[in-house]
Amino acid sequence: MVTATATFNSLQTTRLSIPAHKILNSQLSADLPSKPFVNATPPNEEPVNDFPDKSTTMSIASDPIRRTASNPDFLGSHTGVKSIPSQLLSERLSSSTSTLVKAGRDQANQTPTSKRLYASNSVKVKDIQVGSSCFEKIRLLGKGDIGRVFLVRRKDKDKLYAMKVLSKAEMIKRNKIKRALREQEILSSCHHPFIVPLYHSFQSDDHLYFCMEYCTGGEFFRALQLRPGKCLKEAEARFYAAEVTAALEYLHLMGFVYRDLKPENILLHESGHIMLTDFDLSSKAPTSEPVVIKSSFFYSSPSLDTKSCISKLKANSFVGTEEYLAPEIIRGNHHCSTVDWWTLGILIFEMLYATTPFKGVNRNATFRNILREEVHFPDPREYHPVYPVQNISKTCKSLIQRLLHKDEYRRLGSRAGASDIKSHAFFKPINFALLRHMTPPIIPEPSKGIDAINFRNIKESKSFDIFSTFSGKEDDEDSTNTDNTSLDPFANFSSVTLYHDGDSDAE
Repeated sequence: MVTATATFNSLQTTRLSIPAHKILNSQLSADLPSKPFVNATPPNEEPVNDFPDKSTTMSIASDPIRRTASNPDFLGSHTGVKSIPSQLLSERLSSSTSTLVKAGRDQANQTPTSKRLYASNSVKVKDIQVGSSCFEKIRLLGKGDIGRVFLVRRKDKDKLYAMKVLSKAEMIKRNKIKRALREQEILSSCHHPFIVPLYHSFQSDDHLYFCMEYCTGGEFFRALQLRPGKCLKEAEARFYAAEVTAALEYLHLMGFVYRDLKPENILLHESGHIMLTDFDLSSKAPTSEPVVIKSSFFYSSPSLDTKSCISKLKANSFVGTEEYLAPEIIRGNHHCSTVDWWTLGILIFEMLYATTPFKGVNRNATFRNILREEVHFPDPREYHPVYPVQNISKTCKSLIQRLLHKDEYRRLGSRAGASDIKSHAFFKPINFALLRHMTPPIIPEPSKGIDAINFRNIKESKSFDIFSTFSGKEDDEDSTNTDNTSLDPFANFSSVTLYHDGDSDAE
């Protein structure tokens, strides 16, 4: 298990010259046993408390408000597909260690979970081999201002995908071209078990297409609505917070800041593990070499300073979801990767209490609470007519308070990034190297199949970008190449097919 010493001065740092994601994958696979621990109890460690009741997806009467960012336009009958050589894919598309892949295959053979989840880091990139005519539309999963997401079936393989279709005309009209290019870059270059995988990206004369993994569990937000009190027990929240932390750690190592973490942007894989999605509000930092923090104790494993990979990022875009915005974003100050750790604190609070800590009667009240108010934890001894309040441990409250520090320079994660969070006492029962072998609290029912129950009847409440909303321009904080796009603004969109090791159609 990755650990960190209590005092930062006792740590030694080393600058590395190898890709950060290789370090992380090697680190995660170092402790993998030949036979994975299905119950996630490593040897010589006390077992983690079992999650109480395992709930499955079911329909509910009320329609919850869904806070979305930019959701996707329709799947047409376009057959002419432009095949553009990939310009955005980089050296990051390298293979992971063979140890991790082998362990993943072993696990996939022993349990009914998807191969994709456990063998996710070896990828082959080829020229696009499909078009929109290769897919059959089944149902609508979600929609937004510039596009829609459909559940589709590939005709020749009878395999289900989530197809995100964006309207070029609407993107040009709403100045969201860079967002689409940025999301395509992230999806095609980031390969992690807790990030939704991209299989195909292509374009027609009128639309951009993203063919991604279909997560049968639907949105994590919807799954929370089905839980008693619409919240989780502390042990359950710890599990999902750990997986989100691992995903954010990887994104930061790859040079990206997520900036829009919330339950609506988390999907439940068929195995019950999470996958982050919707990266159109993400920001890219100039590439930088990671720093390895070596502990002064001989028995402690080294950890990674993920903040060093994005230390050069200084964004100032007013983007995000209202209740999840960090104080520095509201103030209009430069912000960096610590905004993701703020949103993690909000997410943990919402998982435990079914509401966000600074929610006001309107937007201005919410912003005022974020800037001025401290976190208030409901007293379980008080009467709450809507939902019962559970008693949360001191370590859990400590983590939330430190993640929600108003000063981004004193916030947990401001020193060494994810290593700061993972070393907190709240995550002591978690072995991050074995996260993928733990049994999740919520397991989607296999029989639901194409019902897409956790996607239906969703009312939308958008995340917003003050620049595109009020001034009509996009933020230009990233280094997206826009050369030679005067005639075709989508010339840099990569039309590719990605084969993930472990998939049945991988070559």
